Amino acid sequence: MQELSQDVIALVREDVAQVKAELVAAVAEGRRGSAALGAGGVLGVLALLAAQESVIRALERVWPAQRVAGVLAAAYGAGALAFAGYGRARWREARAASQEALACSLDAVEQAANELSGK
Repeated sequence: MQELSQDVIALVREDVAQVKAELVAAVAEGRRGSAALGAGGVLGVLALLAAQESVIRALERVWPAQRVAGVLAAAYGAGALAFAGYGRARWREARAASQEALACSLDAVEQAANELSGK
């Protein structure tokens, strides 16, 4: 009986270590998604600050001021959507990995409990 208990304990420890590794990977994926969203925001602001006036002046030579503002707003919006989509995809992957790790953990605990109870 003692040998069986030690085997079950070793099995549970292995499963816990595996779940821990999977959770760490999920957190890392979430961090990458957050970093991508942050980078998109920072790059968007820097691009606006660095290029806004020169682009407006160049385009106003060709188009009316209202059209220039609309074109720039559309371009900035497209860039923001691209980064937001990338970040959201990373968050979804991290969430799926977390859910999978939790399911594996629950399965391992159930299996260990069944082995201990002799089922």
